[in-house]
Amino acid sequence: MRSLVLGSMFLSGLAMADWQLDQPSAIHFVTTKNTNVSEVSSFKDFDAKITDKGEAVLTINLASVDTRIGIRDERMEKHLFELPQFTDAKFETQIPATVMADAKAGKTQLVDLEGTLSLHGERADSQAKVLIAATKDGKISVTSVTPFLIDAETFSLAAGVQKLREIAGLKTISNIVPVTFTLTFADK
Repeated sequence: MRSLVLGSMFLSGLAMADWQLDQPSAIHFVTTKNTNVSEVSSFKDFDAKITDKGEAVLTINLASVDTRIGIRDERMEKHLFELPQFTDAKFETQIPATVMADAKAGKTQLVDLEGTLSLHGERADSQAKVLIAATKDGKISVTSVTPFLIDAETFSLAAGVQKLREIAGLKTISNIVPVTFTLTFADK
């Protein structure tokens, strides 16, 4: 599921060090059941980094799913994500040096973030619009403006969604899940 991250950078002609995930950072997703009941959930354990070459990777530990209902988390881990066979989701991308350099200089930018999401043994292109801005303490924040839309069919998760629907006795669970995030990066 999820996924997002950013780029290469040069400031004053010098390559910068890697950027590491810092706080505040959060990843949320919305599930919809019985047509019009939506619930916000999150992942508690994830990591991201941006190398000095602009290669960016976000890795989400699927065992950290947090729906605020323990039995639901366990069912998602077992029947949807199929842990321990598939332990994480990974989003990989790269953006130009100018984007991070401009953000570090204080410029706020809207960026079409495109990359590859790996989830449940499948890979697919994914994209969303993000807002990239410097914080007062010299960090960079990356926040989704539009969500990543994860389709269960694309990632061979539809059977797991069906199993969850049956277990919970629901009429429907949507196969499309919007994912939003705020990621903060510190120059390490």
